[in-house]
Amino acid sequence: MRWKQIGQWWLLVLALLLGGLLGSLPGQAASNTPASGFILTPLLPKDQLDKQAGYFNMKVTPGTTSTFRVSVSNPGKSAITLQVTPVNATTSDAGSVAYVPSKRHDPSATTTFTDMTSSGVVVKLAAHQAKTVAFKTTIPKSGFQGEVLGGLFVTNPTANAARPTTSQGFMLKNRYAEVTAVALWCQPQVTIPVKLVLDEVKVTPTNGQPVLFAKLRNLTPTLFGQLKIQARVIQRTTGKTVATQQLKSGSMAPNSWFNYQVALGTQNLAAGKYRLKLHLTSGQRVWDFTRDFTLTAERAQQHNHHLVGPRQVNWWLWGAVALVILLALLMAAYWFGQRRSRKE
Repeated sequence: MRWKQIGQWWLLVLALLLGGLLGSLPGQAASNTPASGFILTPLLPKDQLDKQAGYFNMKVTPGTTSTFRVSVSNPGKSAITLQVTPVNATTSDAGSVAYVPSKRHDPSATTTFTDMTSSGVVVKLAAHQAKTVAFKTTIPKSGFQGEVLGGLFVTNPTANAARPTTSQGFMLKNRYAEVTAVALWCQPQVTIPVKLVLDEVKVTPTNGQPVLFAKLRNLTPTLFGQLKIQARVIQRTTGKTVATQQLKSGSMAPNSWFNYQVALGTQNLAAGKYRLKLHLTSGQRVWDFTRDFTLTAERAQQHNHHLVGPRQVNWWLWGAVALVILLALLMAAYWFGQRRSRKE
């Protein structure tokens, strides 16, 4: 009887523990409403270059105006206000194409999607209402080479409002958006070789840790993917490789740039001359860049300090704490069982 009661108490303790753990997980309620709170649908024309594409992929004529339409709908029970904005395709610092509002602009572009397209609009939708939004894009009389890539970006500004500051001092912000891409061509049959260059190289602190920034520019109106980057940082006085880094699958928008960030490794570094070597491939394309840079005494000290700053997790300590808690729970279960047995 005693061991049966102890077992019942132990099961109760386990149930409470599991209930606490499961209670900390977010619930997954079935819903037909997307996380963004709205639905964006491109109304694609019949004369698309690629009829299987789920985005606008159009051949345009110099000096003409094209109209692009999208449908925005509100499946929810409350009214919402949406902002629909034309954006240019850019390349994020993660090394991937992004379709978000951005001030990034490369001077190699002769024109952009936002330069040719009408301004953004605000759309108010009642519950379960849908509307069609149209944008006009006027192509320059001189046309353009290659591809102009952009998108129609939709967001709910009220859903992006900042929530109150938490006890840790962080400002939380929810942001949900949807976008449909727009690819425009004057001569889609003409292939333009990609011209990629390494621009500025500098060491800049990021969260207190110095990081090497290598600015890569795509000077061509061509989108390309399958971008792989192998980076090496070499100390010039010794010829020793002090850091390596890879990008396995990247992409770049036409006439865009991004800062490829290279960490300076996990060993102490002395101030002085260093060399960055980059080997990039995209399919059959190959680029090799070499650039020397100087690591100042201040940046070297910041790097070396960061190596010893963060404390490593003491798994033995945490394991011992978990064991003590487990033993305490077992003793509590045994004590309650004994007490109940005496009363009976």
